[in-house]
Amino acid sequence: MQNRQHAARVLGASGLLPFVALPVFVALGGPGWVIDLLRAYALLILAFLCGATWAECMARPADGALPLVISNLVVLASLVALLLPLSWGFAWLAGLFVVHALTEARWTRPAQHAAYRRLRTLLSGAVVLLLAATAAVAARGG
Repeated sequence: MQNRQHAARVLGASGLLPFVALPVFVALGGPGWVIDLLRAYALLILAFLCGATWAECMARPADGALPLVISNLVVLASLVALLLPLSWGFAWLAGLFVVHALTEARWTRPAQHAAYRRLRTLLSGAVVLLLAATAAVAARGG
């Protein structure tokens, strides 16, 4: 178990790197298309998380279909971020990460191991803050 927890922490922290590195790379003069990579990456991470929520909810049939529907709607709604101006797209994604975190907290986190719950809370919070910061910088044109 300890080995898996360590791997989850390392992979989770590594997954935050693009949320930090890609906007910094663009701010330092990197090509503008790199920021679109971040939008796509955020969408992929959100889809991955919603899929994990789906799997956990399928194992708990007493919760009904609502968490499954919400997880699907979050993924579909995330596609809108690709059509919005950068600042609004990143703000939209940040909001969807919040919706996912609330859905996960309501339907799946109570059954999760405490260390995983803490990790998911920390990672989701960091992603929301980083996406919000990227939205603010994009709104200023930077």
